[in-house]
Amino acid sequence: MRRWIAALAMSIAVTAPLLSSIALAAEHTVVLHHMELDKIEGEMRVGDVVTFDNRSDMAHNLYITYSDGTVDNLDTQVPGVKRSLTLRVAGPTVIRCWIHPIIKSELVILDEEGDAGR
Repeated sequence: MRRWIAALAMSIAVTAPLLSSIALAAEHTVVLHHMELDKIEGEMRVGDVVTFDNRSDMAHNLYITYSDGTVDNLDTQVPGVKRSLTLRVAGPTVIRCWIHPIIKSELVILDEEGDAGR
């Protein structure tokens, strides 16, 4: 029993610093009203999950363009539907609606270390 306790204590001592350095992905919600997105608050990092909640009375189709030119498309989102995505690329990012180009929001996604990338 003492060996088991000693092994457990050693395991905790070795893994605790490693676990504390791993950042957990955060979850964010952005509400889409009639023709605008709520202001995006706080820091967003690669790996975070963002949920877009369509509370307007019309369909939208949001897409995210990353700094490297790649795009994530959330497809058509009818009223009352939520769509989520995991942020993939650090740097300046633009969110727009294919249907309503007037809807636009910009944010900077940080990498896992907190840098803004490109």
